[in-house]
Order: sequence, then C-alpha cells, then structure tokens
Amino acid sequence: MEWDYFNYKSNNKVKKGSVLISEPFMKDPFFVRSVILICEHNNEGSFGYKLNSPCNKANMKLLDNDILENLHFGGPVENEYLNFIHNCENPKINSNKISEGLFFGGDIHFFKKLINNSRNIKFKSFVGYSGWTTDQLDNEIESNSWIVINDYDNKYLFNKGNNNYWSNFLKNIGGVNKIFSNYPLDPSLN
Repeated sequence: MEWDYFNYKSNNKVKKGSVLISEPFMKDPFFVRSVILICEHNNEGSFGYKLNSPCNKANMKLLDNDILENLHFGGPVENEYLNFIHNCENPKINSNKISEGLFFGGDIHFFKKLINNSRNIKFKSFVGYSGWTTDQLDNEIESNSWIVINDYDNKYLFNKGNNNYWSNFLKNIGGVNKIFSNYPLDPSLN
C-alpha cells in the first residue's frame, strides 16, 4: 500500500503538552523541520517553544552561562523574552506544569541554584516563543502543517537541538511517523 502523506490526518488533538512536528515539506523558513512543545492551548490561543534551534551564544551578553548552556530560539514572537522548560517539580520554583514531570518558567534565580547543585535536573532555555491566535493552530493542523504527538518520553525534549533533532524525534516516536524521518529536505535534489 502506497503512503499518501497528503491524506494523512493526525489522530491526536493538540493540547497542553503536545509536541508538534512540522510536516516534511513545510515552506515557512522559521518552522522548517521544527519540533515544538506546546505549553498552552486554549480558546484564547496557543504558545510553545521550538526545541531544535540552538542560539549562537556569542550574541547573548546579558545572560549568565548556566542558562546559556542550553539556549534556543523558541519562536519568532518577542525575541527579548526569556523562559525555560525543565523537569524539576519544586514548589519554590513557582513554575507552570505542562504535563507529568514537565514544567515551564518560574523563579530563574532559585532554579539556577538548583541546577548548580543537581545533575538530575534537565532543562532548555528559550529566547522568544511560537504563538498562535484562537483556532489558528487547529486550522494549521487540519491542513496537515503539523503532526501532533501526545505520547512521547520527556527525555527526548531535552536532547541537544541540532540538524538531526527533527528526524531523530520522529524515529524515536516510531509508528507511522517514522516514515517521515527519512524525507529529504529538498526532494528535487534526490
């Protein structure tokens, strides 16, 4: 049976904690081969962070090295905005729960003290975020711009965001989505 990508519809509904994988032929230059963690999705809109777009640390002078170690461009909105995701469930951080064992934001000064004293804390920090207005993301999913993943291991979120992150994430998820992991960036060059 031949796979018909364009008739594929994700069975998963986007929700807080979903991971969005851009479809293989995404044309938007910012979102080509993107993996985005959705931190909020409600009737007012959606926002999340692009997990696979590391920042050039040389351009970041206002931040300290603890947070720079794992800094990414989270999206094209408010690039002066800094936030982070992490796996530390500690009420003193005052963070927002995304899903079981996954949080965003909080008291960055307290968080920095924790990461300096524990090797078990995983995190990624972000400049900017990705945002959608009411129904915009649902419409993009309906038009097959995104594959919605709701069943994944949180450890993959903290892997280094590099050129292979998109493909590796799809391979790790497995199932029908694994097919997409081998799609060339430009099929005309194949």
